[in-house]
Amino acid sequence: MFIVSCPVVIEVDLKFKGTTESEDECLGPLVVPVVCFTAMYSHLPKYAYTSKLSTLEFTLGYILSSVEATIFVQVIHGSWPDGLRGVFAAFTTGIYDDTIFFGKHLRGIGHERIVLLDSRGEKLPITGDGDIKLSRRVVSVETSGKVIVRVNAMEGDQQVAAKETIFNPLRASSSKGELEFSFCTIEANVFWSLLSQYPEC
Repeated sequence: MFIVSCPVVIEVDLKFKGTTESEDECLGPLVVPVVCFTAMYSHLPKYAYTSKLSTLEFTLGYILSSVEATIFVQVIHGSWPDGLRGVFAAFTTGIYDDTIFFGKHLRGIGHERIVLLDSRGEKLPITGDGDIKLSRRVVSVETSGKVIVRVNAMEGDQQVAAKETIFNPLRASSSKGELEFSFCTIEANVFWSLLSQYPEC
């Protein structure tokens, strides 16, 4: 995907949550344009903006020749134990990850974690059919890269078990993989769609 100089405007209203809405304390509103100029490789430019009481860092994923992966996960055997924290994440890889490109070392987009769901102290949100309600479902990936879906089962901050399944991108259709824990089996379904190479600004 090529976006030459179309700015993305990001608006942030960061607050300390009070007991009531009137007691919320504003850390400083922020509205900034983020511009990523065209490049020959996928990369993750970072931008830091400082307001009166805080500094926010944004990471923009600039991904060439990408497809969109929409991820669904479902418990198909067993059950997820109550009290066990679930962290669901996606990682994408690219052709130029951690390589030398025209004499320049490129970090690329490799293995940047995108959190799909972190249940923390709450019960894992599962429907009666076993579908897990992810907070985020969509990630972009290079057509020459891979998508890794990883699930961590944790007790607080202590990892109990971790499983992952790897998908090769498609221009359409869907892919399926399974993550087998001792207490349940989770099925991951990825639906693929092609993004326009020349989107309108």
